[in-house]
Amino acid sequence: MDKALKSRFRQIDLGHIKPLGWLKKQLELQMEGLTGHLDEVWHSVAANSAWLGGDGEDWERGPYYCDGLVPLAYILGEDWLVNKAEKWVNSVLLSQNSEGFFGPKSNSDWWPRMVMLKALMSYYEPTKDYRVIKFMLNYFRYELSRLQSKPLENWAWARGFENLISVFWLYDRVKEPFLIDLAQVILSQSINWSELFKKFPYHEKTEEYLPKDFMAKVKCYSGWSKVLSNPQELCLTKQEVEELFFIYHTTHVVNVAMALKEPAMRYQIEHEDNYREIALKAIDDLMRYHGQPNGMFSGDEHLNGRVTTQGTELCAVVEMMYSLENLFRVFGERKFADHLEKVAYNALPATIRPKFCAHQYDQQVNQVLCNVQKRDWYNNNDDSNIFGLEPNFGCCTANMHQGWPKLVKNLFMMAQSDTFVTVAYAPCVLNYSWQDGNQCQIVEETDYPFDDEVILSIFTTKDIRIMIRIPSWSKSTLVAFNAQRREVSGESFVLLEIPKGKSKVNLRFNFDLETVPWSDHTIYLQRGPLVYSLRIDEEWKKIRTIGQFGDFEVYPKSDWNYALIPSDGIRVVKMTAPCDEVPFYSQAVPIKVQLKAFKVPEWTMRNGSADDPPLVREDRIKFATIDTVELVPYGCTALRITEFPYVKEGGFSHE
Repeated sequence: MDKALKSRFRQIDLGHIKPLGWLKKQLELQMEGLTGHLDEVWHSVAANSAWLGGDGEDWERGPYYCDGLVPLAYILGEDWLVNKAEKWVNSVLLSQNSEGFFGPKSNSDWWPRMVMLKALMSYYEPTKDYRVIKFMLNYFRYELSRLQSKPLENWAWARGFENLISVFWLYDRVKEPFLIDLAQVILSQSINWSELFKKFPYHEKTEEYLPKDFMAKVKCYSGWSKVLSNPQELCLTKQEVEELFFIYHTTHVVNVAMALKEPAMRYQIEHEDNYREIALKAIDDLMRYHGQPNGMFSGDEHLNGRVTTQGTELCAVVEMMYSLENLFRVFGERKFADHLEKVAYNALPATIRPKFCAHQYDQQVNQVLCNVQKRDWYNNNDDSNIFGLEPNFGCCTANMHQGWPKLVKNLFMMAQSDTFVTVAYAPCVLNYSWQDGNQCQIVEETDYPFDDEVILSIFTTKDIRIMIRIPSWSKSTLVAFNAQRREVSGESFVLLEIPKGKSKVNLRFNFDLETVPWSDHTIYLQRGPLVYSLRIDEEWKKIRTIGQFGDFEVYPKSDWNYALIPSDGIRVVKMTAPCDEVPFYSQAVPIKVQLKAFKVPEWTMRNGSADDPPLVREDRIKFATIDTVELVPYGCTALRITEFPYVKEGGFSHE
């Protein structure tokens, strides 16, 4: 068998790409906020964590936290944050026994170790600490020897492909054949998500396949383990319970977001071209049946349809980003990078406070009230959409930190040894050195996604090439390279030959403001990767203080129940205020949209949420009071309306 891992692009080691401008400020706010100080206020990652040798939390929360803390620390290079990250890394490395097992002895689950291995990857890439290579080799030999007697189960069974991330990473560095054998065993013991995605079965809300009353019984019986071992207690056969358990895992929103990368993992060792189409179809189906305008799909905690009353878990947002980064790396398909930008620049900032001091468990695209109240979630708690330290459950508190740092790492990739690829656009600098001593620097200056111009200043000591990704929503793109100017339309990538010395590439994208049909009577607005939402005045109420952080409810202080009139009067207004002070901040938006609208009094709230947008007949305009409303980037909002009823389509004018 060919042991080569097939992938169109390869990632650049962490630390070679540094953020600039607004993106650097975003990561600094994250450092100054919960990522830098979570261990000071949250017991799950405090000094008594079992991953630090204590008697505290011993499952996934420590590894989740490290999966964001470690890359953030080495990207920013702040000594105090690096020291905090290295405390975890050294504790984990020293925990390995002679057999190769590592981590808390009180928990032997395969799953949390899959996550911690990714944190060790992030540590090794900038430090080249060879302890990590030896550690992983020992662990993977141990894992291969034990999987027959202790196979993957529960979350590890549902997420086995996550194990392959670190297995393949190590194989690329040491080329040990047993690692491919291990990968095949892991896949054989995991859910075959590619087969599921070929004919995606969940077209309705999860309740249609896994009734809420059954889930309540599972909870009463202390979880799935007891039900699986004693199915007769629920008057079911073992096969029936196992089928329901399969549905539970394959509708779980975080599992699904993670699993989108599974076809890419299989492709790397099986080399079958159909896996690319499987991955594309999986995303299309999820958006068709459960999609939301912010680029995500609903899941509160399980897939819950397209209606605006439903929420999307923050863990799913960052895991979706990580899946899209890996899908683009393996398949080189522009659609994955487009989708990555949409999720990163809308869903991610919207569900975390601008200064990274609080987050939601569930966000809603039409979110007009964030408080402790029963909503139409599938099985999440009443506090799931407040902003706080640990709303609903602590997995997102631990896991949210990976989103921005991993985006930075993946802003550029490489196609060949001398070919760089632009993946997502944001202000950054790439410094790269080859083993022969040649060097290259690419400085990317831009306010993207708030602006549509990107400048690449390049210095290289040898000839290189750059593959420029052209976003699908750019109707035409001007590529100016030194003295050459080229208009591009319909192409996914433009390949530029860059001579040694200094060069400059100017990209000017052409983003139209689009009205995107969502249901038969609703639309949302998008320009470039940014989705736009109605600005709603907010009143924040602190309901709990936790050190320098806290829990907050948010109440609306202005009307929200508008129907839009997309007409020739619509205006896109770019603001002169800098966007790098506090990015995605509702009080200083760098771009906004103004258009005509009128109130729809019958559109009211239901169970704490804006009810589904009503059908509004066009003749309502004759009797309505017409207002001008402002829409701002979705990621700048805590309260918002994103999916609107509308009465008429028209053209647009821009300023």
